[in-house]
Amino acid sequence: MSGADFRRCMGHVNSWLLVLVAFCLPISTTATSIAALLCVLGWALGGDYRRKLAEIAANPMSRAVLAYVAVLLAGLTWNEQLAESLNGIHKQWKILLMPFFLGIIRPKQRRLVLWAFIAGMALMTLSTFLAWFGLIRYTGVPPEQLTRKTYHVVYNPMLALAIYLVLHQLIWTRLRQRWMRPALVLLTILMLISMFMTDGRTGQMAVLILLGLYFFQYFQGSRWKAALALVLVPVLVFCASYKISSTFRGRIEQARQEIAIFNHNPRTSVGQRLFFWQQSLQIFCDAPLLGVGTGGFAPAYAEHNRTYTPYMPPSSNPHSQYILALVQGGLLGLAALLGLFATQFYLALKSGDEWGRLRLAFPLFFLVIMLTESYLLIHETGILFSLFAAVLYKEDRPEGGGRRLTRQAAPGPEPV
Repeated sequence: MSGADFRRCMGHVNSWLLVLVAFCLPISTTATSIAALLCVLGWALGGDYRRKLAEIAANPMSRAVLAYVAVLLAGLTWNEQLAESLNGIHKQWKILLMPFFLGIIRPKQRRLVLWAFIAGMALMTLSTFLAWFGLIRYTGVPPEQLTRKTYHVVYNPMLALAIYLVLHQLIWTRLRQRWMRPALVLLTILMLISMFMTDGRTGQMAVLILLGLYFFQYFQGSRWKAALALVLVPVLVFCASYKISSTFRGRIEQARQEIAIFNHNPRTSVGQRLFFWQQSLQIFCDAPLLGVGTGGFAPAYAEHNRTYTPYMPPSSNPHSQYILALVQGGLLGLAALLGLFATQFYLALKSGDEWGRLRLAFPLFFLVIMLTESYLLIHETGILFSLFAAVLYKEDRPEGGGRRLTRQAAPGPEPV
């Protein structure tokens, strides 16, 4: 086999490995990690480094990722605890997958990757109904919890994105088979039911925002209809879910009560988050420009906690990506973090093809969920960011040169 044939073969293998990453992402952290690392290995074995490195250097999204990583690496120099610094880098290794994924994904396979992710989420949605009917049980959790242990922390946010993707495919994709349209409608209904009968409040907040955006995009030909949909759809879905779902209603009431008693009893689920944010911002105020250094949050918070709030447990995570960036990297760290999503919005507004809607929804989705958790640190959502950042923001380069992530007449939907 010649070198060119080997590279071509590795390209095909890597493309399918990327589809496997998308499918396994909601299902198994182990399978996802193995598939992702095989992608990196395949990228290395495939050669053609000059083209790959040139693409990484030319792609605005990969440059934003590398700038973010550069700030993390620079933060190592002002954190004196080397072990904690390296741990801070290790926790965010998932974002380093983005340049490798960028060199693997082929524009024609974008839709296949999205369908693979939807298929994986459909299986996990089915598992919540099996748990609801008592057909499966998870060890270590009460029967009323429909996901394993803390899986709802990532399940509901990823489900919110999956719901938007299914609706997007339903309206803006030309489906070849007649059965696919009613199947997608049914899947949307099941996913929405699963969303509000499980425990993840962050995902529930995200789906309300994404549904508002979806109908805004649907009615964008009429400004007043789009604006009305943007406001009314989230409100109506919230009210309907609050009335119908006892689980959703209970979680909302629990949050309201815990906020009300925060000043007297911060030892609650919501109260501890508010407390961590409050104390973390005080640490940030002591080093506002550069922060305490990469990986420095845990020791800095432990010292602050011993001095000022020994009656509360310490934390290694402020449960907000924004606050983590502020504490560890100061204003520079927050700027690098926001630069990731500013780049995505820029590319979304710059593009005029059918992917523009998804390129706009994805950063909005992450900006919402990062309010209440450090989702770039978590395995599933960290890889999700790298995967979709590569898939959605890769610049199409047809033969003859030239970039195609630019404003142009939007083509009709492609068939599936």
